[in-house]
Amino acid sequence: MFYKSFAVTGFVNVTTFDDGLISSIEEPKKIRAILISVSKYRGNILEGWIETNRILEIYDFVLNTYDYSAQPSSFIRIPIDEVIKPGMIFKIAINCGSIQSNIHGAYEYELTT
Repeated sequence: MFYKSFAVTGFVNVTTFDDGLISSIEEPKKIRAILISVSKYRGNILEGWIETNRILEIYDFVLNTYDYSAQPSSFIRIPIDEVIKPGMIFKIAINCGSIQSNIHGAYEYELTT
């Protein structure tokens, strides 16, 4: 199992993506899960994309928060289990409404043959 960290700073009324997890011919990948937490609960939406196909859409209220004014929480694990075809990218995004929030976490993935 491998892990790649990500951090996305959200902006008001914008969907902001991270750089993503790239699958290549030399290193084809399968995304097993994401480990994630959100800065604050704002009613924003976490999205997961393989290229132009959205495969994940969850409100931030479902996630743990790392709001340090309260008790810090741990990451939650969201299973994905999708093969990423070579040349394609799996990306996480935060779709913010009128109040921004940020996400931090890691991709849990494996190399396939």
